[in-house]
Amino acid sequence: ILSTVTGVHKYKWLKQNVQGLYPQSALLNTIAEFALKEEPVDVEKMRKCLLKQLERAEVRLEGIDTILKLSAKNFLLPSVQYAMFCGWQRLIPEGANIGEPLTDCLKDVDLIPPFNRMLLEVTFGKLYAWAIQNVRNILLDANAKFKEL
Repeated sequence: ILSTVTGVHKYKWLKQNVQGLYPQSALLNTIAEFALKEEPVDVEKMRKCLLKQLERAEVRLEGIDTILKLSAKNFLLPSVQYAMFCGWQRLIPEGANIGEPLTDCLKDVDLIPPFNRMLLEVTFGKLYAWAIQNVRNILLDANAKFKEL
């Protein structure tokens, strides 16, 4: 069995049949190429990459949970809430460079398990809801003051 598995070049006919018979999606082509690849696959390196992505996702989740806990506090001054919101969006004073803003909560963690992915998306969704509610409240207050004038 070992010699059969290592001798992938013997199965070139299978590779040609898999790729040529049916129209396939890009995902299926990628899976077929990976399965029929003749070079050895470094499983340990792949495992380390997946673990790093899981760690990165956990750090993001902890950070968002912290921001949500702080935003739930009603005793925070509006200026503190504003600074926290700007920090989350990486809106910083001109001249300081901390890198690109995080455009998607799943950026660089797209290989984590589905449960962790959904947990991250739901938590970010709660933060988005908090931000939208704050903007809505500010607009309603401004509208009320404008009508008084």
